[in-house]
Amino acid sequence: MSESKPVILRSSANATLRHLIRMRDNRSRRKANRVIVDGWRETSQAIHAGLELCGIYVPESLNNGKSNDLEPVLPVVMAHASGVNKLTWVADPLMDQIGYGQSARGVVAEFIRPDSSLESLALPENPLILVLDQIEKPGNIGAVFRSADAAGVNAILMSDCVDHYNPNSIRSSLGTIFQIPLASGTEEELCNFLSSRSINILAARVESSKLLWECELRGPTAIVLGSEAKGLKERWSVGNGLTIDGLRIPMAGRADSLNIAASAAIIAFEAARQRQPN
Repeated sequence: MSESKPVILRSSANATLRHLIRMRDNRSRRKANRVIVDGWRETSQAIHAGLELCGIYVPESLNNGKSNDLEPVLPVVMAHASGVNKLTWVADPLMDQIGYGQSARGVVAEFIRPDSSLESLALPENPLILVLDQIEKPGNIGAVFRSADAAGVNAILMSDCVDHYNPNSIRSSLGTIFQIPLASGTEEELCNFLSSRSINILAARVESSKLLWECELRGPTAIVLGSEAKGLKERWSVGNGLTIDGLRIPMAGRADSLNIAASAAIIAFEAARQRQPN
């Protein structure tokens, strides 16, 4: 924090502030090829992942020493933003206008949207991949990324899902959405991509007769999970002319399904268990 008096944005008519407010609209954000991140931890994760920074916006009160001691990454984010000359101060009342939700989370950051094409996806020799199909709730997507990060999943593919960089996705992932390689495409495109790399595809289905514990998950594997409302139905039943085997998580109670984030966590950690060296 410089001793010289900083320039502070104080007017809602300011072009930068108006731009940030527009970026809260999903369509405008995608058209501009941008990602908006709220929160110190989430911003730190995006920076660490190498996203190209456009600007970081922090409240004026922070320059007056009113920092949050519960945010250990704050000095790192501030130093990075200052070092690349991307730090902007904003009058506190205006932070609520550019922030997401009912209250500002201390920082708003704008990044260039990363490339999520299949062509840009790099995989290790023996990948473990989750495929999310037709997921409509951003919070569920974020929760899957958080579990996948903990379990060591190598990549997440998305077919016909809601925007994975929705603010709710980023928030519920605690920023881990920036740490796991991801790509999106149609069901056919993803099937072709996986098959061409000899990656075994399995589909999580409540009607499958094969239990998760009976599945071989040590080799290159992709597990497809559908939405709670729709399931997979006829989708992901055949890939490149070959039948895609199903698997199910055994259910002891009356519920016939789990939240997708819970299912993803169980499946990913079982795969991680199998992959541990003897």
